[in-house]
Order: sequence, then C-alpha cells, then structure tokens
Amino acid sequence: MKLNKRTIAWFLAGSFLTGTFPLQAQKQITLKKGPNISMNITNRHKDPKRTYLNIGFLSHFPQLNGIGINVISSTVQGTASGLQISGITNISGLSASGVILSSIANVSGENLNGLAVSGLMNISGKKANGVQISALGNIGGNSLNGLSMSALINLSGKDAKGIQIGGLANINRNDQKGIAIGGLMNANGGDSKGLHITSLLNVTAKTSRGVQLAGLGNVSVTNQGLQLACANYSEKNKGLQLGVANFNNQGKSGLQIGIVNVSTDSTAHQWGCINLKPHTRTQLLISGGNANKFNLAVRFKNRYTYTQFGAGAYYLDMNQDFSLSGFYRAGVYLPITPRLSVNGDLGYYHIETFDNKNAGIPARMYAIQPRISLEYQIMKCLGMFVAGGYNWTRTYQGEKYENKTVFEAGIILF
Repeated sequence: MKLNKRTIAWFLAGSFLTGTFPLQAQKQITLKKGPNISMNITNRHKDPKRTYLNIGFLSHFPQLNGIGINVISSTVQGTASGLQISGITNISGLSASGVILSSIANVSGENLNGLAVSGLMNISGKKANGVQISALGNIGGNSLNGLSMSALINLSGKDAKGIQIGGLANINRNDQKGIAIGGLMNANGGDSKGLHITSLLNVTAKTSRGVQLAGLGNVSVTNQGLQLACANYSEKNKGLQLGVANFNNQGKSGLQIGIVNVSTDSTAHQWGCINLKPHTRTQLLISGGNANKFNLAVRFKNRYTYTQFGAGAYYLDMNQDFSLSGFYRAGVYLPITPRLSVNGDLGYYHIETFDNKNAGIPARMYAIQPRISLEYQIMKCLGMFVAGGYNWTRTYQGEKYENKTVFEAGIILF
C-alpha cells in the first residue's frame, strides 16, 4: 500500500501550514521545499546534511539524527532518528525512528520505528514497528508490528504482528499474529494466529488457528482453533465451535457444542440440544400418559441418537386445575428390525402448576425422568411407540413432591 498526496492531505488537517506534501514511499523521495523557520545544529559535510538539534516553528531539512522540537511541524526529506516533537505534524520522506510526538499526525514514507503518539493518526508507507498510539487510527502500508492502539481503527496493508487494540476495528489485508482487540470487529484477509476479541464480529478469510471470541459471531473459512460466540460459522471446522448456534459445511475433524448445531457433513461431531445433519429426520410426536395427559413434541433423529423438545398438559391429576410442563429429552436407539427399535432416553421437565399453588401445591417444580420405549414404524411417515420409566419430581428448593412409575404411548408423524 502506497501513500499519496490526497490520502495524507485528507487526514492531516494542519499540514498546509508546513508548505510541504509527503509523496509516495520509495527509496528516493523528494518533498516539495517548504519554509524553514528554526534554529539548527547541522553537519553540512555529510551527504545528506545531518541535523543534530532542531528547534523552531516550521522546519524542513534533509535528515535528523538527534532532537527536533517545533511549534507547528517538522518535515525531514530523508530519515529521522531520535526525538521529534511537533505541535501539528511530523513528516519524514523515508523512515522515522525513536520517539515521535504530535497533536495531529506522524507520517513516514517507509518505516515508523519506536514510539509514535499522535492526536489523530500514525501513518507509515511500509512498516510500523514498536508502539503506535493515536486517537483516530494507525495505518501501516505493509504491516503493523508491536503494539498499535487507537480509538477507532488499526489498518495494515499486509500483516499485523503483536497487539492491536482498536476502539472500532482492526483490519489486516493478509495475516494477523498475536492479539487483536476490536470494539466492533476484527477482520483478516488471510490467516489468523493468536487471540481475537470483539463485541460484534471476528472475520478470518482463510484459516483461524487461535481463538476467536466475539459477542455476536465468528466467521472463518477454516477453523483450526476455538470459535466462541453466539453464532459461529466455518466452511471447514477442524477445531471447536462453542456457541448458541454453530454452522459448518465440513466438520469431520472438529466438534460443535451448542444449543443448535448445523452441518452439511454427515460425519460431523456434534454435542447439543438440536443437532442437524443431512440425514437428520425431524418428526412430530403426539402422546399421552399418567404424567402428562397430553404431549406434543418435535424430535430430531440422527444415526443412533436423538433429541426431543416438547410440552405437555395436566402434569397433575385430572381432578386438579390445569398445569403445564415443558421438557427436553436426549437418548439413543437400537434398530432390532427395519421397522422395530428399542429406545432409551433421559428427560428433564419444568412444571408450572398455575392455580394449583392456591391448593398448597408448589408453583413450579422440575422432574427427572429416564425411560425405555419400543417403537414400531407402520409406514414411512407413521409410527407408534409405548414407553415406561420412572419419575422424580422435586421443587426448585429441593423438596420432594413425588416419585412414581410412568408410562406413555403415542404416534409418530413424518
């Protein structure tokens, strides 16, 4: 990434006072001659002439090897090494090294090395090495290396290594290695190795080999590390996706842990409440028994395993007021014949007793219920089952309500 006149002029509100314009970063750069209102100690026998002490209002000279302090700006044709302090801008045609301080911007045509602090921006045509601190942004034409801190954005034309802290975002054209903390986003056009933390979104265009931690979502083409967010997506998951919802297209080598796990790879490894693969069968179950008198549930059936969400009415006896329960079951099944299978599962029930609390029954309770069932497939979209098990019902304060044997029967659709 090269710097041009328009880019620098846009960000440097005070640069017109210097009468100079930084040109593109290259080995031989000629900056337009500007005013020089300063006192200097210069060795004129060196080529280029070297200034060791520079104090003034506006300065423009070939090379700095020492200290430069200016009220308005300092412009160095070649390299600047040492201490530069300016009220508005510091500009060097080639590299700047040492401590560079200004109220608006520090600009180097090639490398920016050391400590650079500005009120608005730090800009380097090639590499920024060391510590860069700004209110608006830090820009490295090739790379940002070390610690880059800004209230808005850190931007590198190629790579970033070290620690990047951006109030809004950290954006790299290629790879990022180290730690990136972005207020809203961290984005890389290549690979990422290390830790990415943001409140909104982490995006890696190629492979993520570290940790992506986001409040909303993580996106990568290949995940070989950890994705932790409300929603995680990777084209190829070879690591761990941990979130409310996880998505991938190829997941044989990785693991999804979440409320909802979705993969177009039938060999994906999933642990969650709802696991969806290409062969997942979604079914509707209508049933009744001596616990819930009427049940309606949705079952997600995979190869040998299934999960089930549902709700039931009248958990209590029929001579009591209406009560309602919601439940979740997870289990395994074993086919005995093409139509007959035996199932085993464990269920958790949350029970709301509503008006029954006025009769001395707890307002809400929970139950743990293991079951064994036989299931027979009558036709492709119709089956039936009978189940039996045991039920422990307790209040959330730990008090016993009842223990009993339970049975249930019903039909399966789809």
